[in-house]
Amino acid sequence: MLTFTRRTSLALALVLAGGAQAQTPTAIRMIGFGGATNLPAWVAMDKGFFAKEGLAVSLDKTAGSKEQMQDVMAGKYEFVTTAFDNIVAYTDGDGATKFDNYDLTAILGVHSGLNSVVARPEIKTYADLRGKTLAVDAVASGYATILYQILKNKGLTEKDYKIISVGSTDGRVSALEDGRAQVAILSSPQDIQLEKKGFTILDDAAAALGDSQGSVYAVRKGWAKDHEKEVLALMRAVIAAQNFVFDNKDAAVEVLMKRTPGLAKTDAEEIWKRLTGPGGLTRNAALNPKGIDMVLNLRSVYGNPAKGDGPRYMDLSWQKKISAK
Repeated sequence: MLTFTRRTSLALALVLAGGAQAQTPTAIRMIGFGGATNLPAWVAMDKGFFAKEGLAVSLDKTAGSKEQMQDVMAGKYEFVTTAFDNIVAYTDGDGATKFDNYDLTAILGVHSGLNSVVARPEIKTYADLRGKTLAVDAVASGYATILYQILKNKGLTEKDYKIISVGSTDGRVSALEDGRAQVAILSSPQDIQLEKKGFTILDDAAAALGDSQGSVYAVRKGWAKDHEKEVLALMRAVIAAQNFVFDNKDAAVEVLMKRTPGLAKTDAEEIWKRLTGPGGLTRNAALNPKGIDMVLNLRSVYGNPAKGDGPRYMDLSWQKKISAK
């Protein structure tokens, strides 16, 4: 009888161990830029949307688009959040680094151009920027063309300013603070934090220019082909989390404050308002067709015409699979 009990216990232990193994979440590595537009991903982590889909997702912050693309192409990450324009540039071979096998494709949208044009305290108007320096992530991709067009609409041409490439949001903030540059495009909360220090917010980029396809969720085609389950799981979680931000202000603000140490509640509420307003996050994490056209048109204006239309840089078949499930 004792032997039977031991065998039964052993069998039960093996069954339980097998069940625990089956429930182990799949690790997914994602890399993006800093800022409050990461809120949907933070919500998916903190509110269990990723866990519900059987995923354990990490989100690292990149030093810039060049480093981000190098890391994802080296296999260090499965997913990225990045400016749609970066995918266009690197797909067409116009990025800071060339890849023979570059196959990153956009599968979901994050926002429609939610950024601020921020200038040093001594800059009060666009006219004050003549002869000054712009800080951008990369000269020919990212949000640089958005800034160039806003300045053009305000009467400034590329002959009126200099450009330096400094990488991510943190790099642009540093360039403004130490005086290497006088203007940059920044996301929240960095724009609000600089405004409190006396820096000037010249414009809301979306208000100044209209919708553009800002950040997107993207994945390598080669990896996605063999990991359909993981891609669809992440997409479901992201869509649910992005909609959660719209529908649950207090909970979203709570996550934003947790993930942004020192952020005042009033500022967090203002950021939430911007995130859910014009140019902000898109419901269902949808890509913005009008915004995609804007990005492609601006590349033509600033010397790097896209080598195709929207479908070259995104894969909507994944959204169709989500809808069919």
